Amino acid sequence: MTAPRTSEDRIRAAYEGHAALYAPSVVTAAAQLLDDLLDAASKHGHDSDVDGLSWLTVAAAEATSRKYGRPRTERTSTEVYTLHAALSAALDEQGLTREGAWVRMGVAVKPRDDGPSWGLGGTTGLAVALYTDSGWELMVNAPQTRAFTIHAPATEAGAAEVARIVRDILTGDRRDPFRRTDR
Repeated sequence: MTAPRTSEDRIRAAYEGHAALYAPSVVTAAAQLLDDLLDAASKHGHDSDVDGLSWLTVAAAEATSRKYGRPRTERTSTEVYTLHAALSAALDEQGLTREGAWVRMGVAVKPRDDGPSWGLGGTTGLAVALYTDSGWELMVNAPQTRAFTIHAPATEAGAAEVARIVRDILTGDRRDPFRRTDR
């Protein structure tokens, strides 16, 4: 296997095995941090060979993703409702059909005819929730479900990135995190 060439490729590779999803802006921010760390290492006499400093890739990936998970302080109800409205609008812009959510504080979308679905009848879609004390969480729109954190900014722009991730899963353009690939 060929080693990734760009810092963004290296960060994507670092995130690949994680049970979470990452918005493009988070990948870009982690890659910028990695570049800065490699520059600092070089200034201190370390070989610029990134393979010898692969732990810096992990450090940049982890440090950046932590900024976009659980917030340091709880959001207000107003902030949560504003972000839910931004997510709803972004899902609409992606051409997705919203439906009632089983998930508390969730915004749910129906599956697309041309993509994957979940549930016994194959008619269950996905839901995204954001709470006062959490980051974005992706779930199957069902009473009991597994959740995957989507590392993305808790902003209107972040909501748009989350909506794009949801659309890409629903169209099959992104790996379905709810399907095991190791079988």
